[in-house]
Amino acid sequence: MRYLIIGWLLIFSFTHSAQSQRWTRERHHLILGLGGAGFMGDLGGADNIGSQGIKDFDFSAVRPSFMAGYRYMLLQNLGITANLTFGYVYGDDQFTEEPFRNNRNIHFRSPITELSTTVQYYLLRMEREGARYRSLTGARVTGSFGVSAYLFAGIGGFYFNPQGYFERSNYTGDLPIEELPADGWYNLRALRTEGQGYFETRDEYSPFSIAIPFGLGAMVQINRNISIGLQYGFRKTFTDYIDDVSKTYVDPTIFNLIFEEPARAALAEYFANPTTNELSKNVTAPGQQRGNPFNTDAYMFGLITVYYKIPDFRRPYGVLRF
Repeated sequence: MRYLIIGWLLIFSFTHSAQSQRWTRERHHLILGLGGAGFMGDLGGADNIGSQGIKDFDFSAVRPSFMAGYRYMLLQNLGITANLTFGYVYGDDQFTEEPFRNNRNIHFRSPITELSTTVQYYLLRMEREGARYRSLTGARVTGSFGVSAYLFAGIGGFYFNPQGYFERSNYTGDLPIEELPADGWYNLRALRTEGQGYFETRDEYSPFSIAIPFGLGAMVQINRNISIGLQYGFRKTFTDYIDDVSKTYVDPTIFNLIFEEPARAALAEYFANPTTNELSKNVTAPGQQRGNPFNTDAYMFGLITVYYKIPDFRRPYGVLRF
């Protein structure tokens, strides 16, 4: 009887150890995501002064985004990811009824290409074991799907390139229409719409910046290797020029000094101050506020995610995992 008890204890200890370590065979995951990108900054659609606050978010300005990444599980409830995300952000003063922003009448779009690394901490993780599920605490529950929820935060770098759409029919300057550039999207950074590089106090801004991504997500296990979920991530940035708007209006005559080509100077003048003139001309006069330099821009990604667990062909699978 004594040897029988010892044998059962050894079997139990070995089984428990194997169960607790099975997650180490399932550390590697590929990630794909598809969804939308949103922007919060000087341009936008809320009926108030532009900000990073969620109240300034405008669903009509959401544009598509795509993400590909890799996750490595450091611990059973802690993972680290490397991600490449691409999307477009957009903003238009015509989306808001706030009088000064609407009168400003500036719009933009910009691609965002972001490379980031994040740490995922799992608050809930139910792991499938046949018809049952095991939580991180070891308790078993029944159900039809394995579910997990997590928080994440990290750091990244991104590239942006604000653009504006030019229409000859809206141009009110002195250049003859036949000498104007064709209708279409133009890069705004090169046009120095706030006199960057002309005034000593205004350097040309870089198209690269740092982002701090953070947010939350949840997943449902579909089968042994695939989980599908939702993820929302906010990006704190350190630039105020994603939308090419930050400081004050400038005298439009400087563009003839900056650019030798009259057509290029006309473009810069057009995008620097496309006001609707619904308010007094003094509102958009040189030196008046064009943007808010005290708030940097922010963007976000909302994604439908697919996690694919890379099989470990060195050992047989037992328990199904995320």
